[in-house]
Amino acid sequence: MEPEESGIHTYTSIGPGCWQTDLYGKRKHIGLKDLIRKIVACIKVWTAWGRYDVLILDSAITGFFVSALSFLRKGRRKLVIASFNVPRRRVGFWKWLGRIMYRRVDHFIVHSRYDIELSAQLYGLPEDRFSFQPFVRDWPAEGQPDDKYLFEDKRPFVFSFGSNARDYETFFRAIEGTDLSGIAAGKDFAFDGLEVPANVRLFFNIPVPECDRLVRECLFTVFTFDGSEPSCGQISFVTSLMLGKPVICSDWMAVNDYISDGKNGLLVKMKDPDDLREKMTQLAHDKELYEGLSRGALAWAVENVDEASLHRKIDDFITELVS
Repeated sequence: MEPEESGIHTYTSIGPGCWQTDLYGKRKHIGLKDLIRKIVACIKVWTAWGRYDVLILDSAITGFFVSALSFLRKGRRKLVIASFNVPRRRVGFWKWLGRIMYRRVDHFIVHSRYDIELSAQLYGLPEDRFSFQPFVRDWPAEGQPDDKYLFEDKRPFVFSFGSNARDYETFFRAIEGTDLSGIAAGKDFAFDGLEVPANVRLFFNIPVPECDRLVRECLFTVFTFDGSEPSCGQISFVTSLMLGKPVICSDWMAVNDYISDGKNGLLVKMKDPDDLREKMTQLAHDKELYEGLSRGALAWAVENVDEASLHRKIDDFITELVS
């Protein structure tokens, strides 16, 4: 996120790699060992903060811990949380505690405009303390996917991946019995109790580079959501759009920041396999529609996923924040 060269400010990065957890675990909260490691990492970050004017943190949880430490020392230094996703615990004691801690934060960068409205309402913060920035990732892995992830006859396929708030039941019901083939990948708990159609291959916990390569190889990507989280799927959307793949997804909160119906993808009704089946079949067989959406996907990526542009925004943002 930080500019490698800046004629205005000096940046120092002390991550990533300070803390990791099981990416494929079902539990949504960290265990005691990881919690201790997280706290130690946050203390180190807070200590280093004394040498800088602005501290930019990587997540809501890191921001929560450092906000608590800021009661011991903050002064005129600024605290920013980038990639802020609203924590899952949003009621009762946790909402009250979040209001105390997040009021210590000077600015939040979110990857969904809906997160601005939700966060401001939850934590009693002014909306001008938030700014929207589409998710930016490094370039997806090059090359072809490993043959073990493909159909033996190398047939074309649609690809659905990810686990957060996903609704694979609708995807399976929609693709079953069609002339399409599909590959699905995610954490195992996202598929609990589901029967996999004969025309779908299912994989658990595949490496991220292989996931990128499957996006490169697929016809288009499909993302169905269950409505349990207001904002999710941004990494999956951006990966698809960067590679010029049209996206079909549930019409759900925060989706419109990335997917525009008829421009770079198609939106379908939530939990409606008939609507999804119709849109997948249409996109697979309408060459003109496909090419138009593919061009729209690449155009979105050029406009929104540019590191040089992001670095200029960060420089301008820091200048405004400390002035």
